[in-house]
Parts: sequence; C-alpha cells; structure tokens
Amino acid sequence: MRLLLAAIALCVAAPAIAQQPPQLKLGATEPYRHKPSGLSVPTTLDGLQRTSAVAYVPDLDEALSFDNPSNSETLTVYVFRNVSGSVPLWFDRIDWVASHRDIYGGLVPLHTPTAFTPPGQGTASGLIDSYSVSKGPYRSTAIAFMPLGADWYVSVRYSSKTLDGATLETHIRGVVAALGWPQKIAQQPAAIPVADCTSALALSGEAKPINRSKAMGSALLFGALLSSASTDEKQKMAKDEPPPPPVTWCRDLAASIGMGSSGVYRPVGTTDRYLIAYQDAGRGLMVEPDTLSALLDTKAKASWSVTEYEVGAAGSYVPRNRLPPPDQALKIVGKEHFASKATTWGEKRDIQIDSGVMK
Repeated sequence: MRLLLAAIALCVAAPAIAQQPPQLKLGATEPYRHKPSGLSVPTTLDGLQRTSAVAYVPDLDEALSFDNPSNSETLTVYVFRNVSGSVPLWFDRIDWVASHRDIYGGLVPLHTPTAFTPPGQGTASGLIDSYSVSKGPYRSTAIAFMPLGADWYVSVRYSSKTLDGATLETHIRGVVAALGWPQKIAQQPAAIPVADCTSALALSGEAKPINRSKAMGSALLFGALLSSASTDEKQKMAKDEPPPPPVTWCRDLAASIGMGSSGVYRPVGTTDRYLIAYQDAGRGLMVEPDTLSALLDTKAKASWSVTEYEVGAAGSYVPRNRLPPPDQALKIVGKEHFASKATTWGEKRDIQIDSGVMK
C-alpha cells in the first residue's frame, strides 16, 4: 500500500507501469532486522511464511509479506519513519485506504478503533480494529498500528478468507506480541482516535508568494535547522528541555473533499494550519504560520510556510502571504520548485537551495 515516490510528491495517480520496489536480500531462514530501530521479525508469523521483503526506501520504509500455501490468510508488516502526524492520524489514513480498496468492496468495522498497549510500552499507545468484508475473496481483515519509540511506526495488516473479524483480531494481537521488539523503547503518549474538527479553516482566498529575499532567508534557515538536527542532537537537547506536549489532531472532512487518497488534519483548536496526509505511509504536506520569517524580520507581515515531508528529506516552498486552501497547497508542490530541501536522515546531510529564489 505504498505510492511511487513521484506520485507521493505530487499527490497524483501512479503511472500505468509501476516499478516494483527492490527486494531485501534475506536468506530463506534469516529473520528480518530493522537496524535503525532494533525491531526484528521472524520468517514465520502465526503459521504464515514470509514470501516477500521489500524496501520502498531502504531503512526508512520497508515491508514484509507473509502467506500460507492455500492463500487463505495474508499478513503484512510495515516499518517506516515518523516524520509527520501521529499514531491516531496515520491509523485513520490506513483505515480510510483499506476501506476504499476494491478487493474488499467496503468494510464493516466490528467496533470503533481501540487503544492497546504494545510490547515495551506502559501506555495504550497503539490502535487496533477488525472488519467484516462486504465482498471478494476475504471474509475479514484487521489492522494494528503502533509507535516504536518516537522515531518509527509499525503497522500490521492481516486478512483472512476463513476467520471472522473477532477471531482475526485475536490473531493479529498475537502477531504483534511475536515481533522481536527492542528491550528499551521510549514511552509514547496514549492513542486516542481522531475525531472530526468542529470548526472550519480560516481561509480568505488564494495565497500569493511573499517577497523573494525574505523567502530565501526563511528557506536557508529552514534547511540549516533540518539538516543539522540529527537524532543524537535531538536527544541531547531533550535532556536540557522538556519535550513539547504531543499534538492532538482532528480530521477536517470539509477540507478533505477532492483530496482523493489523502486527508486533511489539523491540530485541535487551530484554524490557521493543517497537514495533508498522503495516502497511508507517513508522508505529508504541512502548511502553518511561518515562524522562521518572523524570527528573521520582526516587522514582517504574517506569512505561511509550505513544507513537504518525505521519510528522508523535507522540502520548503516559498512562503505565502495567507493560508492557502489545501488544493492550492497541492498545486504549489506539484508545479513549483522547492525553495530549499534538506536531507533529514543519515550521516551526510545536504541542503539544496533553488537558485531561482535568489533572483
């Protein structure tokens, strides 16, 4: 359930001929080990044998598929980097994508999404649900989604042609317990399913680019901050300052109209910012008040930043003079070149600056 990276970036349909992600080089009896997080996955889960292991983005977005000889049950384990949103937000996207898959013909949830405590956690920081399938070969499907510390998400999806939804839910809980979790996992906040937003976005028409020189300064500062913020440095900073409270998101149904497989979410209580969550794999487009420009020029008028987050990089676009509607934000990243782009993963951190912004 991953889009091609180009399709993610532009939030458009994938091309007719889709390239397959590369297979991970694992021996038939070799467990999968996700080196960055410490997660390991055995070759067999709940009696199902691993049939595929792919890297959509090496280390940052990988997936393992399991099946049995009769093809009556199928299971997929995903691990990908946390670069935006939250567990409730991405569970909501996974639920939406699954509910709109043609193979299921529509899903009937057995209950509302339920919080559960993943291994190594002291709080109910994961969400789980199971469903009856309306048509097609499967009888039921289930989803479990949870954090692996602050930096990673783990998603488990299980479908069955023979088991009912309630029975399948007990199986997926067993799968979660059977994964090889690290001994020490940073505690994460309790997961509360997202609710609909109770107010509308404060929109006032189409947004225009602000002065180029000011945009350049904001872009440079953005790139430098992102590029230099390694995980180790973040941990050192966290020792000196308490972490900010977790963001609670709401689902903006009105703003999501016409977004296709993406959805619009906002921090609860805000009307001047939003995240367009692409598909179901962690990537997103954040639009919010541009605090960097305000730091550079205290007399500058309010402006809004447009930032696209990939699992290994983030791109900043020329700030706008007002909050752009979500459909305009998608056009910005689809038609314009980024003002700056910084890699956010790995020992080598690069910053790219669009020379056109300097003119």
